[in-house]
Amino acid sequence: MKCVRIDYTLREGVELASVLAAISAFVAGIRAHHPEHRYTSYQHQKDPRRFTHIGELVEPALPDLQSQAFFAEFSAFLRDRCEAGPDVTWISPVASTR
Repeated sequence: MKCVRIDYTLREGVELASVLAAISAFVAGIRAHHPEHRYTSYQHQKDPRRFTHIGELVEPALPDLQSQAFFAEFSAFLRDRCEAGPDVTWISPVASTR
């Protein structure tokens, strides 16, 4: 598994409902891509324009995942709406309850 954290903040005035729908479709695409991918998107409670995504992705499947149309579409969708980010950080697990 390869673990990733993605952080971004939306610009003022961006319609949250459209972003939430796009995130749901993106996560569904990841789920359909490989049964062992784990991916969760979080919306910050104190700033609803701020999001963090955490993914545990099957490493050999990453090149194919990143070449999928839904992946490119969501990436472009976010770039057009972000005030900050998206910032991608590859992370390594230290401890987990899983």
